[in-house]
Amino acid sequence: MKKSLFLSAVAAALVLSSCSNDEILSSQPQSPIGFDSFVGKTTRATDADKTNLMRMTVYGYIGDATPVKNFDGTIVSRTSATADWTYSPLQYWTAGKDYFFTALSSPVSEGNNHYSYTWAETLTTDIAAFNGSGTISFNNGAAAGNEDLVYAFATKTTPAAITTSPGMVEFAFKHALSRVKFSFVNAMESDAYSVKVYGLSIDNAVATGDLVLGDAEPEWSNLAENVKLTLRDNLYTPTTQVAANTAKVVSGTKFIIPGKDILKISFSVDLMVNGSKIATYVHAGQALPETAFKNGHSYNFVATLTPNNIDPDNDMFPIEFDVISVDEWTEEADIPVELPENSDPTPGA
Repeated sequence: MKKSLFLSAVAAALVLSSCSNDEILSSQPQSPIGFDSFVGKTTRATDADKTNLMRMTVYGYIGDATPVKNFDGTIVSRTSATADWTYSPLQYWTAGKDYFFTALSSPVSEGNNHYSYTWAETLTTDIAAFNGSGTISFNNGAAAGNEDLVYAFATKTTPAAITTSPGMVEFAFKHALSRVKFSFVNAMESDAYSVKVYGLSIDNAVATGDLVLGDAEPEWSNLAENVKLTLRDNLYTPTTQVAANTAKVVSGTKFIIPGKDILKISFSVDLMVNGSKIATYVHAGQALPETAFKNGHSYNFVATLTPNNIDPDNDMFPIEFDVISVDEWTEEADIPVELPENSDPTPGA
């Protein structure tokens, strides 16, 4: 029976780090509301980090008996990675109030048109329990798996009398999606063989979903799984997409909405002998190991390509040699050799 391709899932949690700035800046009693942002370290240009987030959408309210929405999709932006965050029209702190903020963002290089926000029907006034508010809807079909999505929340309580600036609203962004990549190890056990991996796709990724904020670990709902995500060839390592014996080919990354169904991938493999392609094998609809994807976690799926699974239809048997016989010599009849006689029999002549 044909052995199935072995894939092992290695989940490495992205570490989110936040910074705080407790310095109180001197200002007039009527202080403007300012913003700052932080996000965890990442490894790809498409990942959100503190250098490539140039705009965020802010939703905020004052937690009175009847909450007042003072930021309703306000665009807060900056012109460079070191510039201040600005917005218009400017708003100011009011003394003796509890403020609640939720922010959404995505790397500006990928566009910011694939998510939306819906206010929660009930707005909490409990600062201690606030983990953001509202529902984020995301269209990963339109984003093609290339756009990171991050969210953040913050609160601020102003004193009864404001004599100095209450400080900036500091957002420590969290990744709302999961991130995946794929590694293919050449285990053909022969230095003559190299493999080239290409045409890799996730066949049944979640296309759209909703993330309801409020819990410390929010979960996605209203999932629609009907989109194919193709991993870009120009992001492979090595760039040739070729692995010699014992080496590996590593794909770029894709962002996915965490879902409950088992993901399936498809890819092609060229088998090469001494640099020349001798066969192409197509793996279609290969099921990945069942994985409980989590927001903000990155996963590396490792496939080991062996003679038993590189061809999805046939086992590959090594070319083997044996010696079954060596011909015996056929003895011919003796062949006399006539030596010439000495023509001068005189000794010493």
